[in-house]
Amino acid sequence: MSESSYGKRQFFFLGSSREEGMVDHAVGDMVSSIRQFGVHTKIVKLVCMDKEMTNTMVSDVLCLSPRLTRTLSEIVFHKTKGNPLFFSQLMMSLCKDGLVRLSLSCRRWEWDEEKIQTRKLPDDVVAFLTSSIERLPQEVQMALSTLSCFGHATNATLIKVLETKCGNALIEPLEIAVTEGVLDRVNDIYSFGHDRLQEAAYNMIPPEDRCVLHFKYGAALVTRSLKLQDDDLLFTAASQINRGGPAAVEDAEQTVLIANLNLTAGRKAMEMSDFSAAYSFFDNGISFLRKGHWQEHYDLSLQLFESATDCALVLGDITSLKLLTNQIITSAKSFEEKLNATYNTVSALAYASQLPESVTRSILVLSQLGEELLDFYSESDTKLYIEQTQSMLKIFTTDQELIQYKKMVDPNKIMAMKFYARLRLSFQMTKVEAQPIVTMKIVQLSITRGMSPISPLGFTYFGMLLARLGDIREGCRYVRIGRKLLDKIGSKEVAGEVICVGTQIMCFIEPVQAALEAHIQGHKTALTAGDTHGALVNSMFHSGTSMWAGTKLSALTKQHALAHRLMEEHGHVTFLAHMTQMFKNISRLTGTDDSHVSKIEGVKKAREGNPHASYSQALQEMYIKFMFREYEEMKVIAEKYHNFNLHAWNLTYIHTSHAFYGGLVSSWVYRQSKDAKWADRARTAKFLMKKWADCNEWNFQNKLYLMEAEEAFCNKANDSAESLYKKALSSAREHRFIHEEALAHELAGHFFLDSGKKETAVEHFMQAHEKYYEWGAVAKSNSVLEFVQRVIGEMSSLSAYALSDLTSSSNRNTDNEDKNTRKRMSERLK
Repeated sequence: MSESSYGKRQFFFLGSSREEGMVDHAVGDMVSSIRQFGVHTKIVKLVCMDKEMTNTMVSDVLCLSPRLTRTLSEIVFHKTKGNPLFFSQLMMSLCKDGLVRLSLSCRRWEWDEEKIQTRKLPDDVVAFLTSSIERLPQEVQMALSTLSCFGHATNATLIKVLETKCGNALIEPLEIAVTEGVLDRVNDIYSFGHDRLQEAAYNMIPPEDRCVLHFKYGAALVTRSLKLQDDDLLFTAASQINRGGPAAVEDAEQTVLIANLNLTAGRKAMEMSDFSAAYSFFDNGISFLRKGHWQEHYDLSLQLFESATDCALVLGDITSLKLLTNQIITSAKSFEEKLNATYNTVSALAYASQLPESVTRSILVLSQLGEELLDFYSESDTKLYIEQTQSMLKIFTTDQELIQYKKMVDPNKIMAMKFYARLRLSFQMTKVEAQPIVTMKIVQLSITRGMSPISPLGFTYFGMLLARLGDIREGCRYVRIGRKLLDKIGSKEVAGEVICVGTQIMCFIEPVQAALEAHIQGHKTALTAGDTHGALVNSMFHSGTSMWAGTKLSALTKQHALAHRLMEEHGHVTFLAHMTQMFKNISRLTGTDDSHVSKIEGVKKAREGNPHASYSQALQEMYIKFMFREYEEMKVIAEKYHNFNLHAWNLTYIHTSHAFYGGLVSSWVYRQSKDAKWADRARTAKFLMKKWADCNEWNFQNKLYLMEAEEAFCNKANDSAESLYKKALSSAREHRFIHEEALAHELAGHFFLDSGKKETAVEHFMQAHEKYYEWGAVAKSNSVLEFVQRVIGEMSSLSAYALSDLTSSSNRNTDNEDKNTRKRMSERLK
């Protein structure tokens, strides 16, 4: 307040600053200037509120009795120390985030005390509390520094163990810190209210002492963790020792103990499927080994390096995998002891699409294991192998007898089975004619030598082979045997792939929609086992099967984005080569940007060296040109597609899309070109679809009807075509294939348009527009409307008012689409 000499006029100036900042603050400068003129000023020091005042404030703010707000106010006081500014900030943030909220049913404010207790503090409060740490007693500061070595939060049990082992008081000083608001304690967990508080406490430790202290704390916890078999305590102890590092070791003999400790911790982490943590333990264990460790501690060194290569493969860390493998190849004493590292290397090469090198190395190792493969196998060779395998299987009179068969015990043959399984993957992409031979090698070895962890995979692929040759029922039988063998043997390393392949074959007798959940389970199972390949195979097939099963494209876009990211992260270029065009197709159907699609340089190269990937690419390109009726480009791509002439020994549900869309495209091209070869291609595809429909009407009946309708359209059998289009629509609707219901409406529209029934054609086109939009193919939906406008706009029977509705339907914002407009239009056309 100040008073003017010209009367009783007064001025009131209000400003604020922190007490320690008054000297250099604008408010302090203003006060000093005013005082120079003899004006009386008064500085009001705003003190912190006590618990009672804080409760009164909370009570007033929430309009509740102080009795009801006391528990909340105690938490608020603990976090703000009664500072009015911090009180205001915290209460506003709690309301904003819904932790304090108005309940309309109870007609009062409610809050979540547990979540509020664990909430991190605002930065201003942190700055205030950080400065207050320095004012705490020395023993409290030391306890906080110790706690900060273990991260943001630590269990009280661990602190008690440390207190006993190190002989320093910790619990009592930490309770003082809790009282002062520097720490929170909830359910025996001590935690810093903010990362900056932990950082401030940690920075009180001199840098030169930190390694020694971490090592000391870890060593203090090791014995207890091993005695109690407490894995969490073991991980903490090993992590603390590792943070100390080899420089903190005083006794050279300790290095071997610490390396063994890391080996134990890493293996336990692998059992928990935490491969990142496991690799860190193995890597740290290696770092503690001294020079000459391969000579002095050979077994320990081999185990650490082998385990590290297993984790590096799972994590897609190819650089580390190469370095570790080179060490093993150089230092291992025997061929057998190099096998696991070599297997990881050929796996990494296959995933990175370096297939020729992967195949060459695998064949070389198999020959050294007594397993020979010819350079070439003819189709007659394959059929002979199938007959031999089926003959060998006759020794088992029942499926249960096969499932209960003896176990394989020869370690070299067990390893050969693993190399065969990996070689089968590479042959699928490069040397197709040898792929079934490798499958039957696995089955025959299982019969002659016993069941290994790879055997379930071999029998599952054998089932696929039989299904591909036409005996779907027998193929499904062996798929079931493979699943039962999986359960009996507990083959975690191939579980994901067995589930994936088996699921695809079972789609030939079961509804495809049920398969999607199985692929999700297969993905999880494989990840848990550290089988990145199996996880990504399931992701790839889940995405592809979802596409052809008519999953809503909004959900499919998210699935594809996740699969795409996982493939990029793990460097699985081979899978990306198969999937990239499908990602682009979904973007075009939905009318969204495809910039997220992988631009990895190796994808194109991988496709060029992989005929199956190129074949899949051609199908996808042909499909999208067909969907948008880009005839000339579609015909060129279709010709290239049919020229591949691959003799595939695989059969999956995704392969049925080749017959379906290949057949529809062939019928379309035949109607335009009258070239008989296209009619032949359409018939061949139709016969395949009929065979599948005989086994599974749910998945294939509507497709067969539509292909037959298109054939009848080509042959000018209009009555038959009209009936078949109706059947295709009814079957697609009944079996929940919305995308194929939309396609059937669109193709029926073209048929009726060609037949001169233009009003009926428009009805079908409008239904196609509706169903495509419901599927999520917004761009495709709009293209149907544009076609109707462009080609049918001048129809004399179509009223101007109906045309106006059609135009508005095309031009409106698709996010706020008025379905009633389309309904009204269809009604006017009837």
